Formats: sequence, C-alpha cells, structure tokens
Amino acid sequence: MNIYTYRNYDKNSINYAKFCVNHYLGRSANIAFYGHGKPYVANEDVYISVSHTGSDLVIAISTSEVGIDIEYMRSRHFDSIAKRMFADKEIKTITDFYSEWTKYESKFKHGGSDGVYQSFDIFADTMLTVYSSDEEYIFIQLEPLINKVK
Repeated sequence: MNIYTYRNYDKNSINYAKFCVNHYLGRSANIAFYGHGKPYVANEDVYISVSHTGSDLVIAISTSEVGIDIEYMRSRHFDSIAKRMFADKEIKTITDFYSEWTKYESKFKHGGSDGVYQSFDIFADTMLTVYSSDEEYIFIQLEPLINKVK
C-alpha cells in the first residue's frame, strides 16, 4: 500500500487523489464516487481512501480495500463524545480518544471487517490510523512529486 502525505493541503483533495492514483498506476485513471461519497478508481482493481485534518492530507492506495483517517489532536473536551461513541473502551487521555476515533473512522471508510489497524506517527500532534489487510506500507511525500510536474 502506498500512503501519500501532504502538509500543504488546500481543500482540493480530488485533484490530489487523481494525481496519486495516476502516480501509483503509472498512467491516467478516473476516480468516481459511490452514492455516499466514498471515492473509488473506476475500472481498476485499486482501492483508495482519503483523509485530511487542517492542512495535512493523506491518501492511501492499495490493491485491497483500505480505510484511512488522520486527525489533528487538538485539545477538547472529549469525555462526552467518548462516553457516547466508545462506552466499552477506557478513554483517559486525548491520545486514547483520537486513537479510538481514527480506528472508528478508518474502519468505516474501509467498509468491511477483514482488516487490521495500523497506527502511524507521521506528523506532530496528529493521529493516523489505517484499516486494511495490507502488511506493507510505503509512505510517499506528495510535495516533491508535485514540484516535479510544475
């Protein structure tokens, strides 16, 4: 699985996703959307998941179903959300909360139950979780790739 990372996200994730899919495949491909907004690569056996928080963007592309979520761990009163969403979990810290939240979101984006959670610390003050059956993760900084085509 390739995970593309970008720190200067400007609210145009579809163009970045198309760029990443084309880079992954080495040719042009089309991204379409299911009725609920989940992106997919049309006419390809490739799966995509996109997440952003603040100016950070991550795009996961794989040959198996994938869900990814990144959240900026901002200080907040998480107790009421944690009690409602994760009543069966022991949530004591903001890190505990965002760990469970990104697990929840990544599994939801995956859409299935045949994956495994992997968490990564790639940007300061963020929590990144991937839900997939993949065992190999390749992180690719998007900015140098974008600069090459400018």
